[in-house]
Amino acid sequence: MKKYNYFDDDDLILDEIRNRVKTAEPEQKHDRAEVLDAIRAFSKDGSEKVISVARTALRRNPFEELENASKRKKRWVTAFMFFVFILFFVLLVLITVHSVTKQNEKIEKFNADAGTVCTQYIVQYGSCNYENLYDKYKVQGYRMTGLCYVREMDFDGDGTSELLMVYNDSGVFYVEVWGYNGKGKFATLYHEKATQKKKKTTPAWVTVYSRNNRYYIGVHDNKDISKVSLYTLRGDKFEKKMNCTYDEKAEAFSIRKKVDPLNFERIRLGVLSESKAIVTQNLVTDTIDGFSSGGGDAAVKAAAINASLNGSYYRIIEELNQKYGTAKYVEKNGLAYIKGLAVVDLIDFDNDGRDELMLIYRKTVKSRTEDYHGNYVSVEEDKYYIEIYRYNGNSAVIAYKGEGISNSLNSSADQYFVLEKKGGVTNYCHNSFSSKNYGRTINATSTVLKYNKTSFDTDFKASYHSDYGYTEYYIDDEYVRKSTFEEEGYRVPLFDGSEEYNDGTYIVTYLQRKSTSAGKIKSQVERTQQTIKKLNPAYDGE
Repeated sequence: MKKYNYFDDDDLILDEIRNRVKTAEPEQKHDRAEVLDAIRAFSKDGSEKVISVARTALRRNPFEELENASKRKKRWVTAFMFFVFILFFVLLVLITVHSVTKQNEKIEKFNADAGTVCTQYIVQYGSCNYENLYDKYKVQGYRMTGLCYVREMDFDGDGTSELLMVYNDSGVFYVEVWGYNGKGKFATLYHEKATQKKKKTTPAWVTVYSRNNRYYIGVHDNKDISKVSLYTLRGDKFEKKMNCTYDEKAEAFSIRKKVDPLNFERIRLGVLSESKAIVTQNLVTDTIDGFSSGGGDAAVKAAAINASLNGSYYRIIEELNQKYGTAKYVEKNGLAYIKGLAVVDLIDFDNDGRDELMLIYRKTVKSRTEDYHGNYVSVEEDKYYIEIYRYNGNSAVIAYKGEGISNSLNSSADQYFVLEKKGGVTNYCHNSFSSKNYGRTINATSTVLKYNKTSFDTDFKASYHSDYGYTEYYIDDEYVRKSTFEEEGYRVPLFDGSEEYNDGTYIVTYLQRKSTSAGKIKSQVERTQQTIKKLNPAYDGE
């Protein structure tokens, strides 16, 4: 019988290795686990490489050879697992980066769309501002005006923001929610009046309720303000979800007769403190700035700047209206004039694209004059004062202030102001006449003031002094002959007594004249009111 050679059979090779391991010397038994692991691994793989290792192990020391083979196997497995880990990590990073990129794109798109809507509403209703209710209605407190509230919120908790807005249209507050509809278009999802009783001077607010990462809008019953319906966003529509009650005296909300002091919010809009109005205005300005810096276009940034500019200018107007009264046309004792804050005009004096604010108001002052006996006496007279403001990026600051506007030598009744249009810029002109000794002594000065970005400088000055028939003439404070003065000194209209001038270059606006020559004085009141409404569309002129 031929002796069987186990080197010729792969299965016998592995069986022989197992037998040798079992009968190994005691000092080698600590290696058994390592070798048996290798055998189990080799048993699952019948490749030539594995059988070759096994044959080598039988010819030599099986413990040493199989231990080495097992270590090589483990290194390969470790390398493979490391590769898998690196691949998983890279995929995780790529997925995270893609997710962040998509989220950033979503945020940028929302900011751009929200900013565009805010811009449109600022243009239509004015920037966020506030007004004192006492001035008009004798009611203590303030109310928001223009685009008076803006807030980014996620009403349906789906991770995509909606835009809550409130605006004041002629004293009535409206609430809107903008978001993406089923077609992916940024559109109006909600539009209703805010909570307010019939009178425009009563408190006004928006009720918001939050629960489980969702926001609800509370709609108070028109007949019974204590009854509130809570609406939530589903798809692209707001639907009624539940009811609650409101205790107006305690300013508390209850659900199922249980007071909830934490999850309800009243966004106050009317009859609120000045400090609260300022906080709200700053909040709206910061929110719009956020839309601008987060991907909004240049129009949003311009609107944000314009909102602050309009608000700053309007606050000054409101103060002067309160102090001197609103513009009113008056005919009295043969005179026609505008009293109160007579002129409000937005003029881009330096043609840089940003308006300055020109204000002229009338007030009663005391002055000293001589009576028929040469004695100084105190008298009251009505005078016009002019103030011009510029916006420095944060607030309105004074650029020019003058006591009195232009007058005429031939008519003490005339009060007017002159603007010169030249080379794309606008200059302010001023004619001043004073006389004494029954007209025997006359001082006359005509100036052209040019805006230099921060203040007004004298661009041209002409003056003369006449004393009992002897007259001295000056241009830019230098003495000149009469002939030179007559050629160059009467640059500003009406300084020479003539009412003829180039109306393509100069604009002359009368604020006071004799009633028989009143002309277009009355129309100035309407122009003033229209300009104020540009700054605050909610202004009603009262």
